[in-house]
Amino acid sequence: MRLKHKPWGEKIIQENLDLVITPERLKEDIFQNFIKKENLYIEIGSGKGDFIIEMAKKYPSYHFIAVEMQSMAIAYIVRKLESENIDNILLVNSDIGYIFEELHGIKFQSIFLNFSDPWPKKRQQKRRLTYPTKLKEYAHIIARDGKLIFKTDNEPLFIDSLEYLKESPFELVSYTYNYLGDDDFDAPTEYEKKFRTLGTPIKRYIAKLKND
Repeated sequence: MRLKHKPWGEKIIQENLDLVITPERLKEDIFQNFIKKENLYIEIGSGKGDFIIEMAKKYPSYHFIAVEMQSMAIAYIVRKLESENIDNILLVNSDIGYIFEELHGIKFQSIFLNFSDPWPKKRQQKRRLTYPTKLKEYAHIIARDGKLIFKTDNEPLFIDSLEYLKESPFELVSYTYNYLGDDDFDAPTEYEKKFRTLGTPIKRYIAKLKND
């Protein structure tokens, strides 16, 4: 969902350039040093940041990168972080496609895809974050024992995404059409909280790299 622009959005980002990276700044030390840290995790499509902030609080020794295309969503994350004492998050205001090359050779312990845009029209589906071309890219940046974790409320997207895995470098570890949120290594997103209130079942899969 496209967020409405707010006057304070650009200002808060410009005031926090030590926290927010744009594609033209990927060569700078702030990004290069962060991706060399141990215990590295990435969320692609972070929305307003409820998931990534909660995970960073729960696991202060881990390092989290939040990738989000919408500048206004990034601004909301920055505003939330102002009231938190968190130093293990870096925000990247970009489409993931622009930064894959920069991440090759970097190995994430988990890649999180939370409530991604379903792109329901057939001509749009190549833009899905679970599409086979994306899965091939993820295979380059995930640790051998790492996990790809996908959550959604959208059943057609989930069904398609399970199919995409079959011809990808990944294999299923587990999946459910009614995830109860009972995995300790997880946190709810803002969308997830809304859907649970409405009684909408949450779908989730965990995948790993296939054994050679």
